[in-house]
Amino acid sequence: MPRVSVIIPAYNAAATIAGTIDSVVGQSFHDFEIICVDDGSTDGTLAIIRQYADVVRLIEQANSGPAAARNNGARHSSGEYLAFLDADDVWTPQFLDRGVAALDADRSLSLVYCNCALADSEGVALDTSIVGKGFDHAPSLNELLTQLWPIMPSAAIVRRTAYDACGGYRDALKGASFRFEDVDFWIKMREQGPFGYIDEPLITWRFAWFPKQLKRLPDYSKALHVFEAYLQERYGVSAAPLVDARARAPRSILATIGLKALRDGDRRRARAAFARAIRVDPYRLKNYLRWMRTWLPHRLAQSLSGGKARRARSDRAYQE
Repeated sequence: MPRVSVIIPAYNAAATIAGTIDSVVGQSFHDFEIICVDDGSTDGTLAIIRQYADVVRLIEQANSGPAAARNNGARHSSGEYLAFLDADDVWTPQFLDRGVAALDADRSLSLVYCNCALADSEGVALDTSIVGKGFDHAPSLNELLTQLWPIMPSAAIVRRTAYDACGGYRDALKGASFRFEDVDFWIKMREQGPFGYIDEPLITWRFAWFPKQLKRLPDYSKALHVFEAYLQERYGVSAAPLVDARARAPRSILATIGLKALRDGDRRRARAAFARAIRVDPYRLKNYLRWMRTWLPHRLAQSLSGGKARRARSDRAYQE
């Protein structure tokens, strides 16, 4: 029995899946199995996964969403711990070592997670991380219910007994609501025990919508209807703050990309990032002002974009 089962749900991930698998193979901790669940891909994902047949177990299913793919992988796994790695993210070589040590050291923890470095859709580092000031600690259940907490699925290692006790991911959260399958899972896991937090960026999380669009941007307004009923019934709280925060996140990440590009003197990239932010949120005036700034003389545009003190905060530039 391996200590860790690494489960990689993949849907049309041909552009990134090889790098993801390579980051697992390159871990300094070696007691693991890798299970890739292809969620009905129509591109070259399957062919790439099959190239790793000596180290990866492949499971194929009809397209059912990431929650169902993760649960399917868990059913076919045998590890004491479960790590769900998205097919466009990568781990540093120390990720499993650090996470397993933290879970071994405190048997009360239901899961442990780490900070994440942020990259664009082509893997270019954005020189910032996901977890910002005020979020750099393991959350209470109340914090998870009232704030969108910066925990990425790829950044967590889960204790199997806690996963089984909470019922795993909710398969029904798909379609309009699937972008909240992880928020729902964290809440259920927190009921099983406290979380541990490692304040290091041990993974790189890829923003899937710039400069290339690797995924379709969800309509978060539809998610509110589905997720609201569940939270109201079980906890008596509204889902609106969580849904609103996630809807704002893409424009915040695009602002981070655009402002960094301005500081680096790449006005074309900055202009494209701010233009994408306008399409994401056409009612936000700041998006237009930032786009207009890219047409100013370089020195003036740089000064207006600010330095480190005025960087877009990563605790707002969070989530898909």
